[in-house]
Amino acid sequence: MKNHKKAEYTILFIENKLMEHLEEIQETATKKVEEIIKSLKEQSDLTEEMKNTNQLYWVGMMNNFKNQAEEIVYNEIIYK
Repeated sequence: MKNHKKAEYTILFIENKLMEHLEEIQETATKKVEEIIKSLKEQSDLTEEMKNTNQLYWVGMMNNFKNQAEEIVYNEIIYK
């Protein structure tokens, strides 16, 4: 934000609202990532049983879902 939205950054900093704004963005982004991961998990039919029977596959898929979700959130919320 400091490098790409200098005016908005400066205004929020001067008005002492920068931390509040950043915390709000963080909270929104975290919730959105969790929602997307849940959706991707449901679409793939990945089950909790797989966690016990095929751990490497389950962990790999969950990492994949997390990376996808974070990329979506970065583009929709963070870098907007």
